[in-house]
Amino acid sequence: MPEPHRRAALVALEQFRVIFRSTKKHFQWVKAATGVSGAQLWVLAELHKQPGIRVTELAAALAVHQSTASNLIERLEQRGLLQRLRSPNDRRIVQLSLTKAGVSAISRAPVPLEGVLPDALTSLTSHELKNLHALLTRLTKHMKVRDQAGKRIPLAEM
Repeated sequence: MPEPHRRAALVALEQFRVIFRSTKKHFQWVKAATGVSGAQLWVLAELHKQPGIRVTELAAALAVHQSTASNLIERLEQRGLLQRLRSPNDRRIVQLSLTKAGVSAISRAPVPLEGVLPDALTSLTSHELKNLHALLTRLTKHMKVRDQAGKRIPLAEM
């Protein structure tokens, strides 16, 4: 492998390290300020934006599997940060909302509430996101080990 190519690969590796380390540091700040994980804070933030959201809608908003969203909800409900309410119009529908303690946790949280990486990704243009997706797809195809299940697990839970 030519030396300039190797150096360029190492620079890209350093950029991934900055992304992972920065994400981890934000999760630590979230935990220290609120007592919840980064993924749990994102759940609270979605409920703050969309009171009455349903589990399937929440899972889609977080880009996680429905069972992952349910597990996050269960932990937050046990801590008294959110509540499940049956819809008055259709008792089969369960809607989620924040409790006062959940609102308080959000008020203490460092921003961005959804995390630094999701926030940075949404700041990219559609064209940039398309290019990034193409390059990351190529990169993952070159990896000797790929765990596709990881795409539905929040970074804070890895």
